[in-house]
Amino acid sequence: MSDNAPNQLPTRRQPVDPSRPPAERVGMLKALYERAVLTWRLLWDPRVGFWPKLIPVLGAAYIISPVDLLPAFLMGPLAPLGVTDDLGVALLVLNLFVQAAPPDVVSEMLRQMRGRPQDDDVVDGSAEWID
Repeated sequence: MSDNAPNQLPTRRQPVDPSRPPAERVGMLKALYERAVLTWRLLWDPRVGFWPKLIPVLGAAYIISPVDLLPAFLMGPLAPLGVTDDLGVALLVLNLFVQAAPPDVVSEMLRQMRGRPQDDDVVDGSAEWID
């Protein structure tokens, strides 16, 4: 009651607006899709080493295996939430793999995927010495 004036009765809480607008939620899905496509392309790139490529392979093996961190029989009525551990592992695997891949290869792939030219971070200019 500390938030209300002394003579007012407590009021019901108003529903909270979603913290993210729909455009931002679409942006998150687009980023997830982009990360998945980037992962697929990096998997087939010969410049990415064997050990980083093992990350998504092991992640996919966990996701399709019958072993779960949150088994459905332990969750009772919350059993539909049992897929959250698989989703979490998938997101973790996507991020870890992209971080483990060579940064120059990742940036090159992202430029290609986004349709940017190869030289977008080069600035032409001139300089002269002033004494």
